[in-house]
Amino acid sequence: MNLQQLKVFVLTVKLKSLSLVAAELQIKQPTVTFHLNKLQEYCGVPLFITQSYHVLQLTEEGRALYRYAQQVTALTDDMHAMMEGYRQQPGGVIAIGSTHTPATYLLPPLLKAYKKDHPAVRIALEVKTAPVLLDKIRHYELDCGLVSFDKLEDSELEVTASLQDDLILVCPPGHPLLAEDELTPERIAAYPFVSHETESVSRRLIEGWAAQHGVKLSLAMEVSSTETMKEMIRSGLGVGILSELSVQRDIGQGRLVGRSLPGASFGRRIFLVHHKKKLLSPAMHRFLSMLRSDAFGVHSPDLVSQGRS
Repeated sequence: MNLQQLKVFVLTVKLKSLSLVAAELQIKQPTVTFHLNKLQEYCGVPLFITQSYHVLQLTEEGRALYRYAQQVTALTDDMHAMMEGYRQQPGGVIAIGSTHTPATYLLPPLLKAYKKDHPAVRIALEVKTAPVLLDKIRHYELDCGLVSFDKLEDSELEVTASLQDDLILVCPPGHPLLAEDELTPERIAAYPFVSHETESVSRRLIEGWAAQHGVKLSLAMEVSSTETMKEMIRSGLGVGILSELSVQRDIGQGRLVGRSLPGASFGRRIFLVHHKKKLLSPAMHRFLSMLRSDAFGVHSPDLVSQGRS
């Protein structure tokens, strides 16, 4: 078994096409087949359902190998990137993952400041839901992540800082709910509701809140973009429950009005995380240090437990 065989195997599983793997690695397709055959021969068990590779479906043994092969190839790529970062200091590449709220409302000024001080560093930003990003960090596909979550505990991940960002009720100016002295879940549920996408952490928390109070929200729209949600609320299509960070500017400008959500204790925070075993490049060390200091107000890297952040 060698690294090239593992790389071919991982790409074959991801791309599901030997010709695409050959093109990606700039080798001939028979060479791809050769590497897969040699790997299967070394393992001594079938890795795919058929021997022809026309049906690229993994056996149980193949799935077990893939988990390890994915980590080995990711760590190898990370090693090459690390060495490249050392060779080209103060340059390098950092791969960041972020959920929508911090990517839109927290990161832009921070990335601008970082790029001003480190113009040679190339930044790759991937914006996805928290479960997707955490999985990528576990598999060494991202250097770090900023994820919105209520509680984050993972034995593989290091939580280096956190920032409060709870959910609040958001209405357009003049909405009838704003005239009420004491809001209740029942009164909120009486109005059309603009909702987050089903797989988001915010949607899970909101549905939990509604179930806790025995109310059913009347979904007028389901939207994946926070900015689109705000536009729909401003247009009068319904009320919404959004992160405080995402509506600060709109509330300050009088375009939206925020109220505390009755009976809610989400404890929602933005967490800065990276893999405990991942070696951080010089560029990544500088970036994490800036985030801890400027965004999270943590001036010592020793404050790494979420209980103290």
